[in-house]
Amino acid sequence: MNPFPSVCRTARLTPEQQQAILLLTDYCREHDSISLTYPLTEEEAVFSHYLLTDSRGQLLSALALLFLDDSALECIAFTDPRHRRKGCFSRLLSLALEDCKEQDLLFPVSESCTDTLAVIDALGAELFRQELQMERGLSLPLSSPCLSAGHEAGDLLTPNDIFSENALWRLAIPGPCHTCPISLDIVGSCRTTPVSRDILCLHEVEILPPMRGQGLGTILICRLLSFLQEENRQRRDPMRNILLHVSADNQAAVALYKKTGFRITETLSYYWY
Repeated sequence: MNPFPSVCRTARLTPEQQQAILLLTDYCREHDSISLTYPLTEEEAVFSHYLLTDSRGQLLSALALLFLDDSALECIAFTDPRHRRKGCFSRLLSLALEDCKEQDLLFPVSESCTDTLAVIDALGAELFRQELQMERGLSLPLSSPCLSAGHEAGDLLTPNDIFSENALWRLAIPGPCHTCPISLDIVGSCRTTPVSRDILCLHEVEILPPMRGQGLGTILICRLLSFLQEENRQRRDPMRNILLHVSADNQAAVALYKKTGFRITETLSYYWY
């Protein structure tokens, strides 16, 4: 029997294909303890999907190419752990390479998945950069830096809807007119986006360059955590986690997040091929 009875190349997934990919990726994430996701929505800039099924129509492997720029594509792939080392990924990758001969591929890889690392090593792909996923449970007590930061000057200006996409949080301090209670200067900001009903993703944390080095980043993060914890006390379905991604090379940011209670839960590496 042909071990690869069906290979599908498509730019748009059917609802049935989306459901099959969801089942495959959920199984892979649980098996490999990874958080990588597969692009399923039409809003994501997908060049093409490549799907491999067995003779019964069971999805064994899925690969997607996403546009990065004119010269490069991002390659995201999942293979059923029970069917690895059988050429499934190689078959799909060979088809993908036929379609993008002039473009480089960037592979995002979780360092915890030894199967994927072995494939990347066999390909001879070159490490480009590493990114850390960090998480903090919102039920955990605030750390000492957070408690001390609570006594510092500064107000957290909150979004109208904290569960909106790219909700904006701003840190304000008294402006030049100290006798005017509404005179405030915005010195920093961050955004949050819901990942699920009980998880928020923190991103775009920024302190104005002239104000850096004064502990305002700690104050901003701690005020945010304190607000979310207070919000949880009033909710019947409390938020569980807040997570973020940061470059492993950004040591100052990593130190800030560790100081405010975040811990590294996954290392994502990006390889050029």
